[in-house]
Amino acid sequence: MKTLIYTLIAIYLVLPREFIQAQIIDQIPFELASDNRVYLKCKVNNSDTLRFLFDTGATDMIMNPNSPRSTYSIQFDSQVTNNGATGTNLIQASSDNELQLGNMQIKGLRFLSIPYPPNFWDGVIGLSFISQYPLKLDYDTKTLYVYERSSFIPPKNTIALKIEYALGVPLIPIQVKVNNRIFNMKVEIDTGSDRVLDMNTPFVRQNDLLGTQSPFAISRITSSDSNAGELQNVFFDEVRLGNMNFYKIPGAFSTVTEGVQASQEMDGVLGNNFLQRFNITLDLQNGYIYLEPNNLIYKPFYHFLIE
Repeated sequence: MKTLIYTLIAIYLVLPREFIQAQIIDQIPFELASDNRVYLKCKVNNSDTLRFLFDTGATDMIMNPNSPRSTYSIQFDSQVTNNGATGTNLIQASSDNELQLGNMQIKGLRFLSIPYPPNFWDGVIGLSFISQYPLKLDYDTKTLYVYERSSFIPPKNTIALKIEYALGVPLIPIQVKVNNRIFNMKVEIDTGSDRVLDMNTPFVRQNDLLGTQSPFAISRITSSDSNAGELQNVFFDEVRLGNMNFYKIPGAFSTVTEGVQASQEMDGVLGNNFLQRFNITLDLQNGYIYLEPNNLIYKPFYHFLIE
């Protein structure tokens, strides 16, 4: 019996790393709403239950002062500049707040006050939380997995993309073919966006893309800075992400003149209408995102395009 026990221990000690599972700190159910965005239930400073947007395009935690549920105690002690999709503005900030999400309690978080419409969401979970842990958005099970950093192992058989940063948000490389021209782009990954893929105004102008297609629709967007802008919706011949190709993808040419979508620091924005087709593992501290196709891979981008 002793020999058997020692043998089992020896086998355990030499197990390959891929057989050792990362420890899960928490697994939290989320809602994938009809607007193609991810929402989580949470509490702030011992509040009642709130509905927060999961947003990789937001650098900080955000409260929506217009929400009827934003009645919890919060003290604003500074001001910061907010870079929205269509412009910038000065907003209030509050330091040292507590987020209760699932079984976790995270202290010392800064919250920004951004007045969205009352029926949008109660607040936003941004990168100040998202970057603290390796996370997995599993759209098949509608679960956010939070991993312990010390035991985290990058998932295998996925599209692994190195992340860069601009304006405080993560960018990934993609290849886009438009009008038989191939472009290598660096685009923001923005789970808080309900759109597919928008090319930024400087990129559109630099490559003389405006007017090369008749738009199938015009979108007027309003961002967190309360400014508005216009996007011309067109079709991209092909989008290549890692080793996967997507054909005839509805994207857009931006004509916005202020804000993130007018920035030369990134070429465009990849929204959650595209990203939701992958189970997404975010390891932002090590600078990687891992994408695994899920059961939404063939979901129509816009139903009106197939009706």
